[in-house]
Amino acid sequence: MASPHGNKKCYALALSIVIAFCITHAAGETIGVCYGMLSDSLPSNSDVVNLLKSNNIGKVRIYEANRDALQALQNSGIEVIVGVGNTELEKIAGDQAAANGWVNDNIVPFSSSVNIKYIAVGNEVYANSGLVQYLLPAMNNIQTAVRNANLQDKMKVSTPHAESVLSSSYPPSQGTFGPDMSGILKFLSDNGSPFMAHVYPYFSFRDSGGSISADYALFRSTTTVVTDGNLMYKNLFDAIVDSFISAMEKLGQSNIPIVITESGWPSAGTSVATVENAQTYNNNLVKHVLSTDGTPKRPGNTIETYIFALFNENQKGGDEDERHFGLFDTNKSPVYPVNFSP
Repeated sequence: MASPHGNKKCYALALSIVIAFCITHAAGETIGVCYGMLSDSLPSNSDVVNLLKSNNIGKVRIYEANRDALQALQNSGIEVIVGVGNTELEKIAGDQAAANGWVNDNIVPFSSSVNIKYIAVGNEVYANSGLVQYLLPAMNNIQTAVRNANLQDKMKVSTPHAESVLSSSYPPSQGTFGPDMSGILKFLSDNGSPFMAHVYPYFSFRDSGGSISADYALFRSTTTVVTDGNLMYKNLFDAIVDSFISAMEKLGQSNIPIVITESGWPSAGTSVATVENAQTYNNNLVKHVLSTDGTPKRPGNTIETYIFALFNENQKGGDEDERHFGLFDTNKSPVYPVNFSP
């Protein structure tokens, strides 16, 4: 829109936008999204990449090594998490050659043209007790394969965890892992990899029976809701994140960075899964994690976060709300407005 005050104001505005853009990208402060593909009407992968770029979404997570998606992401500058599927864990855990083959087939061909930041080995594996025994061996074998390909300085290997790995999470200082996570944490520490966590205030709020306030779950509270020693919490997201950090500290690991590989709010499916709540949560989430507020335990830093999910997925199993986490419909129209770079 033309300014009635002439070119100086336009120039100043344009300069401020450029400066803000450069600061954001210099610090890596862009939001991520999870690109789930359980739908029968997805747009083309090239259209998906254009959608990400046009919305200044700088990071994307794909749950398996989809070659068409990786080809579309070439030379886009978008940072990528590539997943190793749970069904592949047993084979990769038991055979270094299988791990080498997975990396050589799915990562090496794209390593110079796609900005692959992480390999996520499995997904919420501790929720499937039959797979747990394969997780750490698979991570070790994928790490060795990455090192064999001389890519260890370009990408890190980790595994995403559901909140259910916490046997205690309230107050946040009492965060404790249920399963023995010492081997996983040692792997992350030894390899400079982050702890990957799924953080869903939505599920806590949905299942709380009214004991959690909407303001606390949706980042709307302006006053302290939970006081934990000398730490004060105004939102449930920070409390959950700090519960994971406390659990790591109890196992002697206080310096492992944390990446939130899923967080979101559905727009339909339950009484609290509404467009209004989803819009409020995700806009406030973006604003919070891209700021330098951090959490009470780790203030002063942005929080690398991936919103679940890019699209509504009509073929996703589970409860009805699971199919309505999308920021966009598969026709690429937004379900509700989100400012991805506040």
